[in-house]
Amino acid sequence: MGEKDSKNIKKDLNNILYMTMIINGFLVIMKLTAGILSNSKGLMADGFHSASDVITTIGVLIALGLAKKPRDQKHPYGHEKIETVVTFLLSIVLIIVGFNIGLSSFRALMQRDMVIVGGYVFFVAIISIILKEFQYQITIKMAKKINSDALKADAWHHRSDALSSVAALIGIIGAYLGYTVIDSLMGLAVSLIVIKVGFDILKDSFHGLIDVSIKSEELEEIKELILNLEEIIHINDIRTRKHGSVVYVDIKVCVNPYMEIHEGHQVADKIEEIIRNRIQHLEDVIVHLDPCMLESKDKPNCQKEDCNV
Repeated sequence: MGEKDSKNIKKDLNNILYMTMIINGFLVIMKLTAGILSNSKGLMADGFHSASDVITTIGVLIALGLAKKPRDQKHPYGHEKIETVVTFLLSIVLIIVGFNIGLSSFRALMQRDMVIVGGYVFFVAIISIILKEFQYQITIKMAKKINSDALKADAWHHRSDALSSVAALIGIIGAYLGYTVIDSLMGLAVSLIVIKVGFDILKDSFHGLIDVSIKSEELEEIKELILNLEEIIHINDIRTRKHGSVVYVDIKVCVNPYMEIHEGHQVADKIEEIIRNRIQHLEDVIVHLDPCMLESKDKPNCQKEDCNV
């Protein structure tokens, strides 16, 4: 990716994050005002959820800025894992928000609070659904483009908010029909949605913190392509790890011990090219060539256990 493309992506990313913060600020004011006027616990819960979106988006903005810092002497693998740490923290915030929404809705259910329904309440819920789904679509598209887990977490925060707005709307309709208990039940539904999304993101970010590998199907495809090279006798070991938004690969292959240095270098280049063509957002590849025992100089006849590793 060229410097110009990188700057354009950074500009688009910042525009999306700033736009989502402005929209969320508008939704917080609109939802909380409507929730207080109507005494709708579902709508007020929805408003606090939108407020948490503002905080998480600010966190993502800071994390992405720090994660893109170039590597230095103290951080030879770069700073990408900062993004994973922030994603982990954001998932915990999301779980706490979900728990608080559930607690508030449960109290309202026990106290059987009345909901005052007006036309503006329907308007607020519908506008919220439209805007939050719009935020999800633009954010998830950028997250996939730059392979950002933090941005994906922020996108799903928007999607969960859209779903909670749907739940709030159902609660409002129920209250309008005289079933006020539905509002509190929908608040509990919102709570479960938010907590589930939080735990899903928590699990993914935890895997990122312990250097999880790429998908096994992707790894098997790479191994098959490398073994198709005539110079490769065995793959002794291959390790991949996700480091924030990038991937590192280490591979050991068994080759003819009489291979000349320049030929070995060409083989390593072929392996690296295969890996780079198959793995997106690859940061670095280390290829190690191991000599394999032979019956003769020109007749390789060894098994994996014969490889000198």
